[in-house]
Amino acid sequence: MSLGSPSRRRLWPWIVDAALVVLILVMGLAGSVGAYRSLALKAAGQQRELLNAMGQSVVGAFDLQLVRVVETLQAASRMLSAQPGLTRAQFARYGAGLVTDSSALTLLEWQPVVPHAQLAEFERQANLEQPGYRVVEPAPQYQGDGLIAARERDMHVPVRYSWPENGSAVGVDMAFDPRRMRSKLLARDAGVPIASETFPLIRLGQQAAAISGFAVSAPVYRISQPTGVEARRRELTGFLAGVIELPTLMAEAALRADANGLDVFVFDQEEKHRLIYSSAGSEPFQSDERDTALSIDVGGRPWQLVLRPRPGVLAGEGDRTPLLVLAAGSLASLLVALAVARSLVVRRRLERTEADLAEDRQRMANVLDGTAAGTWDWHIDTGRLDINERWARMLGRSRAELEPVTSTTWERLCHPGDLIESNLAMKRHFSGADERYTAEFRMRHAEGHWVWVQSNGSVFERDAQGRPLRLAGTHMDISRRKADEQRLYDDARALEAANRQLRDLAIVDALTGAFNRRHFNDVCLAALAGAQRGQAVALCMLDVDHFKAYNDRYGHQAGDAVLKALAQTLKDSLKRSTDALFRLGGEEFGVIFSATSAETAEHFVSQLSAALHALALPHEGSPQRVVTASFGLAWWAAPSSNLTPEAMYAAADDALYEAKRCGRDQVVMRCFLAGEGEGETRTSEPMALSGRQA
Repeated sequence: MSLGSPSRRRLWPWIVDAALVVLILVMGLAGSVGAYRSLALKAAGQQRELLNAMGQSVVGAFDLQLVRVVETLQAASRMLSAQPGLTRAQFARYGAGLVTDSSALTLLEWQPVVPHAQLAEFERQANLEQPGYRVVEPAPQYQGDGLIAARERDMHVPVRYSWPENGSAVGVDMAFDPRRMRSKLLARDAGVPIASETFPLIRLGQQAAAISGFAVSAPVYRISQPTGVEARRRELTGFLAGVIELPTLMAEAALRADANGLDVFVFDQEEKHRLIYSSAGSEPFQSDERDTALSIDVGGRPWQLVLRPRPGVLAGEGDRTPLLVLAAGSLASLLVALAVARSLVVRRRLERTEADLAEDRQRMANVLDGTAAGTWDWHIDTGRLDINERWARMLGRSRAELEPVTSTTWERLCHPGDLIESNLAMKRHFSGADERYTAEFRMRHAEGHWVWVQSNGSVFERDAQGRPLRLAGTHMDISRRKADEQRLYDDARALEAANRQLRDLAIVDALTGAFNRRHFNDVCLAALAGAQRGQAVALCMLDVDHFKAYNDRYGHQAGDAVLKALAQTLKDSLKRSTDALFRLGGEEFGVIFSATSAETAEHFVSQLSAALHALALPHEGSPQRVVTASFGLAWWAAPSSNLTPEAMYAAADDALYEAKRCGRDQVVMRCFLAGEGEGETRTSEPMALSGRQA
């Protein structure tokens, strides 16, 4: 007979009444109260256990997806750090691999950091790949596609690429929204993916109601894993953002909760306990004593998940008055039966919850298999190190070959040059300075070569004094990434050397090694910039006398040798790092130098002429029988801001023309004193400074 049949329910109170009357008479009121309290306490504990088990099942429905999203974004951001020249096609391949039907991600975005001064150039470069690209932001009272040009701010974070692109926010400057930027700035400083607040997702070109969601932003740096906040801010290049739609993320959790007769409410603790999701519709949330609250970490952001059983789901509700037990003993046996029935229900639900947990553990094992990670568990007090088989295979060995495995085993296999940095990282984690232990080091392979390993772990057991007892984590083989980084570094060095060589070729005369005419204006402008701070400046131009006759008599190869010898002599005579020699054309040269007085400038040029005479290069076609040159010198005591390279060239060239007209092998000088509009002319014989001519 079924205890739940209508006839039995009708007869049972009479039977129980009779039995309870006898029981009350025998054992007394105290025994009845004690039995009731014992059952009530047991029922309350079972209810809490049941709700906690249900809560773990609901949390497991999306917690594993979030873990995968964070790990995927962190791994992808490191790949982008090693690949600075990201293209639209490459990002599309990344996105197609990461945004799948089995992933919680609905959108993947590359958001570079662009200073405002570089925004125009950034838009120009983007238009070469995506015509019509522009950096925009939602207009006030945003509706539909109401976008305007991004307003000026110190730092822009525009969406450069997106996958999928249909309806994505490509070009939208995410810096317009402080809510979005708070999580990005935290991710930048922490070096790990951080989840944002929930907000209406932007879907360009779509008129449907906005969907609530959030983004997990992973920072991308120019170098791999910069240490310290200042280094991370300096090396930041942008963010890899994964967008998650809240209804999609909570779909499976809501189904599990509904199957267990529960309503789910999710609150963001950092937003003053704001309700961000409810499976019970839009009804206002009111706290209930039946609620079970669980704390969840969502990409570094604390959420609270509240489970509320629907009316009638949990048995025993309302059976809370001991007066009823004392007044009507007939209900005692019914309470016991109900408690037993409830225990059976709890057992079946616990079995179902355990099956869900086993499935979650299997999923975690699949994640480890998919990432080819080796696991380790270090018992710090004894030194014992528990590893899995993949940890050993990563080094070309088996776990049996390494037994017994201790921390000494790891130190023996680790590269000596990497031990210090790894131990420092471990100490930082032990002291609480770093949330997790992370290190990269080389380990000896069985075949003799080194394998680059990335180790991540954390302390999960401490003693009463807070000292770490157990540290566990994973090993990942990153040898290929390290090889790629080295190749990129070598290529960059080679490119830098080639650019430097091309730059030198662009400004240096190939024959004489002097600067060419193209570089003349740049050096003049630099000299004038210093001169306008109160320094004098001088320009000397010289031309080899009778050089055509020299070429006709001795040949052009001999003429080239004379020019090279002349250039080398002039360069050897320069005294300051700011002095510069130019070949202005043919046999004409120029020297820019600084001189505190006209006499100093004239003396320096006379020394140049003397050095040329000292070469004593034969020239039968010259009256002096050696190679000589005519010098035109212009000196400004305090040049004004109106002085230009062209005016300097014209003044020195005029003096040079005067020297040639006066018979060559001369030094003619133009002095421009402060406040004077015209310069005075001085002409002197080479090597004889006292013989100036007016």
